[in-house]
Amino acid sequence: QVNGSHVSIPFVTGLSTKIFSQEGFLVIDSSPDIRIRYNGFNVIKITIGERLQNKVCGLCGNFNGDRTDDYATLRGKPAVSSVVLAQSWKTNGMQKSCNELQYSQYAASCDNVQIQELQSDSYCLKLTDMKGFFQPCYGLLDPLPFYESCFLDGCYNHKKVQLCGSLAAYGEACRTFGILGTEWIEKENCCERAGG
Repeated sequence: QVNGSHVSIPFVTGLSTKIFSQEGFLVIDSSPDIRIRYNGFNVIKITIGERLQNKVCGLCGNFNGDRTDDYATLRGKPAVSSVVLAQSWKTNGMQKSCNELQYSQYAASCDNVQIQELQSDSYCLKLTDMKGFFQPCYGLLDPLPFYESCFLDGCYNHKKVQLCGSLAAYGEACRTFGILGTEWIEKENCCERAGG
């Protein structure tokens, strides 16, 4: 929806913002200032232009060129955990409707059988397969955190949906290094959930 109305993509708004689909992602592009890529599930990447340097704040940091001070709460204090960070940046409308602590409780309720299944070749281990989809990226970006997130989050998500989301997250991170891998979308049948 754009301003409450359903639109078909590709679409250009009156402000010359382009909305289109690309490699399994919905892209909202208001170049040169902001580009948002969203896979419709769990991966969002926001890129902002230099004109906005030192003019933003939030969960993604302040874009001042120093990554060491980005993990800070709304009051500017260092966040002690990702939950505290997220809670501090909630907007008024989200204070009660979004409970991020429930995900910690879900993860704690996972049993070993679920985790072992998710750690297998059939699921999350695809992220670390050296002959797999992302082989060109491994020397530049460690897949291990993505793999761990895949099997921990997969305990309370649908396994297939989680795998697609984790592959999308690693693939999008690899894009930062100029490595575009999209064959996993079709081979893993991730088209529907990835938004493309």
